[in-house]
Amino acid sequence: MSLQHKIERTTVRTLMKMPGALAGRLAGMVESVSREGLDPKLRLLLALGDGRKGFHELPLAQGRALYGHMIDMLDVDRQEVALTRDIRVPVEGGDMLVRLYRPKSAPTEDSPAIMFFHGGGFTIGSAVEYDRLCRHIANVTGAVVLNVDYRLAPEHPAPTAADDCIAAWRWLGEQAGDLGIDTRRLATMGDSAGGNLSIVVAQQAALQGLSVPKLVVAVYPKTDGASDMPSITQLGGGQGGLDGDMIHWFHNHYIQDDTLVGDYRISPLRNPDIAGHPDTIVVTATDPLRDEGLAYSEKLKDAGVNVVNLDYPELVHGFITMGGAIPSARKAVNAITRQIKERL
Repeated sequence: MSLQHKIERTTVRTLMKMPGALAGRLAGMVESVSREGLDPKLRLLLALGDGRKGFHELPLAQGRALYGHMIDMLDVDRQEVALTRDIRVPVEGGDMLVRLYRPKSAPTEDSPAIMFFHGGGFTIGSAVEYDRLCRHIANVTGAVVLNVDYRLAPEHPAPTAADDCIAAWRWLGEQAGDLGIDTRRLATMGDSAGGNLSIVVAQQAALQGLSVPKLVVAVYPKTDGASDMPSITQLGGGQGGLDGDMIHWFHNHYIQDDTLVGDYRISPLRNPDIAGHPDTIVVTATDPLRDEGLAYSEKLKDAGVNVVNLDYPELVHGFITMGGAIPSARKAVNAITRQIKERL
């Protein structure tokens, strides 16, 4: 981490310790768009970023680096676990990293496990950047966590990310015994693009005759490749951590062939056959993808699937990696992980 990044991280963490009422007043003085209704500390954080170039406005390498810096600045602190292990898992044309975390509370045999898929629009983000969050999830849930570093677009366009994650799920089914994992207590989990992938893997596991997870956890998920739902227009004007221009930038990198929009590996919302889908936790926020998450939740309910909706209107897209700086984000992350623990 550069000196500049260390200073910025320390400054943000210090500012976030001020009383919420004061943070809200300061935010109201400097923010360029109205964010009333959001957590006041989050409002101040977002206001401080107004005018700063987004990931999509930078060369790709710089955008990826900025995403990593933002996570480092805001995420929970690094926690110790009993064991970490970097595994190379074969995929078509090569292999990819899957990082395993075994918490101290997990049994050495027949442990529950969560396969985690990171966010970032299929274009930015990595397993390394989500390392701290995955450690936290492992320690809170008592489950082994497998953090999947699927290949990114535009170098690897759709449906590569989906196929990589399905390959990781197939591999887990084959290796679960050697890893001390109970295949009857598996979950998929992810945020944003990773929320999409957590759903896709569950659906494709059923279609391809693989072990189906017991639980799916989709945090503000991308569920339809068309990106045309009302919330994208209503909430994509720069109020939160994701805007309409960024969504279309991600789309153009990942879905380079628009005929793939109807593919269930890209748009799991369009799959008509979801009867028997696993229990699902759908998390939403004040977020351009809100309608996509709610639509998938309603589709599951109509099919008789047990769904838990967790809604955080005071938070925005990306909050799952803000728990080190924003207390309300940390509270939400812990509420999500408690739900997971209860169900696994």
